[in-house]
Amino acid sequence: GGENTMKNLKLIGIAAVMGLSMVALTACNSGSKAPDAAKPAPAPSSAPAPAPAPADKPTAAPAAAGADAKALFTGKGACITCHKLGTEGALEVGPNLGEVGKKYNEEKIYKILVNPSGEGLQATMPAATTLSDDEKKAVAKFLAEKK
Repeated sequence: GGENTMKNLKLIGIAAVMGLSMVALTACNSGSKAPDAAKPAPAPSSAPAPAPAPADKPTAAPAAAGADAKALFTGKGACITCHKLGTEGALEVGPNLGEVGKKYNEEKIYKILVNPSGEGLQATMPAATTLSDDEKKAVAKFLAEKK
């Protein structure tokens, strides 16, 4: 009797962890498309236009890039789904990234976004496939400044 109950409890626990992992992975991979549907649409149309002439506004670009990177973190990249950013965010499935710049530099963060398991993380974080290479670099720079 008691032995079977313990086995059942272990199986229920394993099933619950697996279920939550699948929910987290689905959330991290799918992104939050409904609330941010209006934001990503203008970004691609405005991104190709400034690309040919990035030297025209060197002082405005970094400020805009920081704002865009945070929008990517909270929107298109869906990072906020699993990671809090200091006090922002509802869930903390992955580590809080509010001070991630103390632990990792921009290059390391970029590599994690490209291939998390290849960087030795003991986690099930998916690669940031919803972000372009330039967007990953912007998010890496943004996070590296969080100290």
